[in-house]
This record gives sequence, C-alpha cells and structure tokens, in this order.
Amino acid sequence: MRDSPGRTTMTPMDVASPQPEPGRRRPFALLILIGLMLFKGVLIVVMVLGAVALSDLGLVRALRIEPIALAVRGSTAAVVLLFVLAATLFVSAIALLAYRRSGWLLAMVTTGVFVAVDIMGYVEGTANYFWMALNIVTVFYLNQREVRDSVTAASAPGSEAAQPGGRQ
Repeated sequence: MRDSPGRTTMTPMDVASPQPEPGRRRPFALLILIGLMLFKGVLIVVMVLGAVALSDLGLVRALRIEPIALAVRGSTAAVVLLFVLAATLFVSAIALLAYRRSGWLLAMVTTGVFVAVDIMGYVEGTANYFWMALNIVTVFYLNQREVRDSVTAASAPGSEAAQPGGRQ
C-alpha cells in the first residue's frame, strides 16, 4: 500500500523547548537556580582541589569536609566521581540557560542525590549544614512555577496530569 504523492504520512515535530520571545527576560528564579548550580559546581571543584592541596589545615575541619578530603586523598575514583558531579552541575546550568527540560531534570536528580547524602550525614552526625541549606534553596527554586514553565517541565493546562484525580 502506498500513500498518495500529495499526502504526507508524518507531521512535523514540535520544538522540544520553545525559545522565549525576543526581548523577554529570563525569570528571576531561573537565574537564581542557574547561579546556584554553577556555585555548587565550583564549590565541588574547589573542595577537591583544596582537599588535595591542604593536607592538614583547620580549614578542612571547619568546612566539615573531612570524609571527602580523606576519600579524595585515598582514591582517584573519588576525585573522578566528584569532578563528574561538578560537570553534571555545569551541564545542568548551561541547559537551564538554554531553557532545556533536560537541565531541569539533571538539576532535580543531582539535588535529590545531594539531599539523600545530606540526610545520611545528618543521621550519622556529620551533616554539612551549609551544603544542606544550598540544596534546600535549590529544591525551592526548582519547584517554582516560573522555572518549570520556562523549561516546559510543568504539565500543560488541560492535560490529564493537570486535572484533579487525572480525569478530564
């Protein structure tokens, strides 16, 4: 069976993340979120470099990164893992800057992992409250409606997810 030459079988695909209209400013919450992701990525890189360079200074104890410093000094796998986490945060920030949903998803997943690590640290009594506060603020901004709408992560009005109980 063949289609007629004048009839198309496929419709054009929609753009994955629509670009904002020219002249429209980025939402303030999105800019804050991008800044937080970049800041956390830079902090991880500085923490790794500091753990390698500052062997026994009181700064490591003051920042409560002793377990990380020991892991960094004892294993190259820890260094690689931390650099991959930092790179993921940077990629997330760049994708958010480009209004990509993947940036929002990366930010949400990495922040979820960080919050889980924060909870484990709290239970063990080794919590880093500064990092925990950064993650709480990040979760707050990730869930702002203007951020979700700008990266098309929020459900569209009229869809099943937007209706109470999932009914139309």
